[in-house]
Amino acid sequence: MQKFKQLLAGLSIIMILALFMTACSKKSDDLLAEVGSDKITAKDLSDIFERSQASFASFQDEFNNRRAILDSLVIQRLLVQEAYKKHIDASEEVNRIVLASTDRFLLDILYQREILDKIKVTDADMKDFYNKLENKIRASHILVTGEDTARMIMDSLKAGASFENMAVKYSVDRTAKTNQGDLGYFVWGQMDPTFQEQVFKLNPGETSTPFKTRFGWHIVKMTDRAPNELRQSLERMEPDIRRTLTAIRTQELIQDYTETLKNKFPVKVDTATCQYLIHRRNSLYPPQVLANLPSNDFDISQLDRDEKELVLATWDGGQITLGQYLTRIRELRGVQKPNFDDYEGLGGFIFQLNLQNILAAEARRSGLEQDEEYKRKIKQFKELAMADIMQNDSLPIPPNPDEGQLRQYYDQHMNEFTVPAMIHVYEIMFPTQAAANDYRAKINNLARFKDVASQMTERPGKRTSGGDLGFIEEGYYPEIYRAAAQANDGQIIGPIPVSGKFSLVYVAEKKPSEAKDFLSVKKEILDKLDTDLRHKAFADWVDQQKKDVSIKIFENNLRATIDQSKYSAADSTRG
Repeated sequence: MQKFKQLLAGLSIIMILALFMTACSKKSDDLLAEVGSDKITAKDLSDIFERSQASFASFQDEFNNRRAILDSLVIQRLLVQEAYKKHIDASEEVNRIVLASTDRFLLDILYQREILDKIKVTDADMKDFYNKLENKIRASHILVTGEDTARMIMDSLKAGASFENMAVKYSVDRTAKTNQGDLGYFVWGQMDPTFQEQVFKLNPGETSTPFKTRFGWHIVKMTDRAPNELRQSLERMEPDIRRTLTAIRTQELIQDYTETLKNKFPVKVDTATCQYLIHRRNSLYPPQVLANLPSNDFDISQLDRDEKELVLATWDGGQITLGQYLTRIRELRGVQKPNFDDYEGLGGFIFQLNLQNILAAEARRSGLEQDEEYKRKIKQFKELAMADIMQNDSLPIPPNPDEGQLRQYYDQHMNEFTVPAMIHVYEIMFPTQAAANDYRAKINNLARFKDVASQMTERPGKRTSGGDLGFIEEGYYPEIYRAAAQANDGQIIGPIPVSGKFSLVYVAEKKPSEAKDFLSVKKEILDKLDTDLRHKAFADWVDQQKKDVSIKIFENNLRATIDQSKYSAADSTRG
């Protein structure tokens, strides 16, 4: 069972994070290259480089990686320029691709403007957080859904009831049944902000009054406060603290923004539709069957077309029908769905289901389609699609290789079409050489060999097959293969040292290497030569474009995009 402190990633946070694209951090507009009249900036490179999150051994390694990306961007610009000349930008295919992706980029910009741009972590914040890491505390809690229940439990505790017994009896934290509400030790930053604000004010032995968080109502008993032995100096912990504070700020902003959207787009559940569905459900099944059916779902096949079109809920700018809802919840796994008579819970659940559409609607209402960064991303995406179409569909296609070329390749690359020699062997693996030698003197045929292998071999999973390793190549079991290659069929060899143990091997059958028939590999050769010819044709096209178009690379600016503090001064100078 998970502890309460592992519940921090609530459903709304998970869903909204999944819907938002990972927005880019602020990047420089420094010029890295000119391709004709087009410019490639550090921002263009970072859009690609930062996705990989790769690490490098040296400044030069990172520079080489960035230069390779820049070279690919140069080629992309050449393709885009040619695509504009051929009016591919106006093609139905390109505009259909772009239209299908607009919401994705709107969410990207919305996340940047509403979340990332508002994250602020000051030095004072860092110092305050560090000071709060001085101690770790241990506490137990009782979590309930309503204030009245919390007050009743508090009165019982004051009257002398056992905190642990009350946690087992009333807490909705599933772990309470086994740990009596004990949360173990934790430090500042590991809990819900409201929860930890209340708990860290307590002294050992004290119990809080009931208080509310987004999880419900809590009563907390502080059981211990001790020095945090994992706290180091502020200087050493600064990167981790900054990351933690950034994550906390991000989560808080997302929670606040989600609540803003809930108020801005309130979901109104049609209670008449819910009541109709409950009535239909009750009329379809006898009581004894209904008792075992989930009350938060319904078999959509039992509804006719008109019933599926009944509106289940509406919000500003959108709605969901009964059929749409039942179809979508069938796709969800591991998510608790509300009952149809829980109107408040159903409204919140439907809000989450349609969060992507609501976010996109809010982005448009906020005018983000006019945001310069949004326009840049859409233009960049459109040109990427144009470049792809240009390369794969619009460049001259070389003729297919003829029969003579295919045969010539086959004759000159026979090694590619040769099945390697294989040997069918059985093995008994022993823990010591002495044991292997002892049994070798007692085995004189395959039947006896397999019988001993089924009882003695120490190779995992091979006792049931009597030590049968099947047909092996040299790469499978090199020591065994090389020894067996020197033996005759039906011969027992060994002991052979293998992985710190010793094996006896029965050589059952040898298959020599064999060339594949030309007709059986003809299609494979055709595909390979066709790919090679296309790559060469494209490379030739790029070479010609580079001669016709003025290209300038600003390597000093490219070097400046690298954080040199990650590498030694000498290494950076060599770069």
